[in-house]
Amino acid sequence: MAIRDLCFNLYKKISLNKSLLFNVIGFQLVWFICVQGNNYVAVIAAIILFIFHQFLFKESFKTWGILILFSLLGYLGDSLIAIIWDVEYRDNLYPLGPLWLLSLWLAFSTTLNHSMKWLFSRHTFSIIIILVAALSIVPLSYLAGITLSASILNNEPILFFLSESLWWAILLLSYQRLIPLSVIKG
Repeated sequence: MAIRDLCFNLYKKISLNKSLLFNVIGFQLVWFICVQGNNYVAVIAAIILFIFHQFLFKESFKTWGILILFSLLGYLGDSLIAIIWDVEYRDNLYPLGPLWLLSLWLAFSTTLNHSMKWLFSRHTFSIIIILVAALSIVPLSYLAGITLSASILNNEPILFFLSESLWWAILLLSYQRLIPLSVIKG
């Protein structure tokens, strides 16, 4: 019995790692598709990601609702920041951002409870990591996204990037504090 249990546990870990790898690669692929700036292709890519995500992770309706709410908040915040700092996104739905930006947020949300789950496991540790990432990775990601999507950042790039960094830190720290661990753990 012990060997069978050991084999089953090993199989489970390998399967979980494949799922997490898909979660990371799937998001990165959809991110790249989204920042090309084509709304329709981005929406289709996000829908395909959701189908595979649901097949692998079997998310509940409650979890999907939380992830969609998180994505809408992120998208609305990005739209407001774009208005404040005069960012011209390609195919904008003024005053909101483009659909590709919403698709990107929705795709990102699929990582929160899986490949990014480690981030929410220890409160103090996660605050430090989120703040460091917000001040380093977020600006680079937005710079790449603006460049690849042929969007235009008209003024105050430093303030735009700081605003985005602050917004991301607030969202991720709020997600950690407000969402029950039972949702994050699956």
